[in-house]
Amino acid sequence: MSGDFDPFADAPRSRPSRRENEQEPAQQSFDPWADLPTRASRRRHGLELPNDAPGLGGMWQGDDASLTLERGAGQGSEPSPAPGGRILVVCTGNVCRSPYIHLRLAAELGVLGIEVTSAGTGALAGWPVDPGSVALLDAAGIDSTAFRARQLTVDMVEDADLVLTATRAHRRAVVQEAPLGLRKTFALVDFADLVADVPPDEVDAARGPSAVGKLVAAAGARRHLVHARPEDDDADIVDPFKMGPEVFAQMEREIVPSLDVVVAALGRGTTDLQR
Repeated sequence: MSGDFDPFADAPRSRPSRRENEQEPAQQSFDPWADLPTRASRRRHGLELPNDAPGLGGMWQGDDASLTLERGAGQGSEPSPAPGGRILVVCTGNVCRSPYIHLRLAAELGVLGIEVTSAGTGALAGWPVDPGSVALLDAAGIDSTAFRARQLTVDMVEDADLVLTATRAHRRAVVQEAPLGLRKTFALVDFADLVADVPPDEVDAARGPSAVGKLVAAAGARRHLVHARPEDDDADIVDPFKMGPEVFAQMEREIVPSLDVVVAALGRGTTDLQR
């Protein structure tokens, strides 16, 4: 990874290098960092991701990706009131990493009035949670039977107060297609690093439409205080799709510490919602 790339920055100072055998999503003649994007203002069913980007838009070609749903069962058929704010979790297929993060967060944050949903950049839309993640959720006492994967759309990004991604590559893909999500989209591990030591008074003083939005604003104000992890691998959660239980266990080990930090930060900043 290029030494001058800051994943917390509003705009990269230079294009980050990719790991071997990966390709950077094509710019397609528009600036994903523009303040007033034109493409993101159109209502579309799914993000227009390049078919030749491994692990992104073209990953599921040949699988049953045609079963696209605007909102998966178990994720809400219509936007619901969320006084604490809305969190959207993103991975590729929306069957392994993002539903695990989504359902764990929802179990922890529902009492605070925070809505959590998830989607995939190349979703296996309509599919249930992968059995490997189901086993981990069952062990945590979390029911995943109603969940169905769904394809990410620009509207979902724009409706969220915070977008958490499984990897930095997912963050770049989301922001490239939904530039209005730039300042509220983070890889999960990066966001946890930003909010790990944020004082509650900084969250209370931040401007935002909800408790989640205020934490995002406070996190953004701390970018200059937190050193970003130097390599993408340091911030990325392993993809366990079609892998064995040991890889799902690795996924869980990489997720849980960051989840605990985010839940604690939101708990400190939403005490007024618990009264």
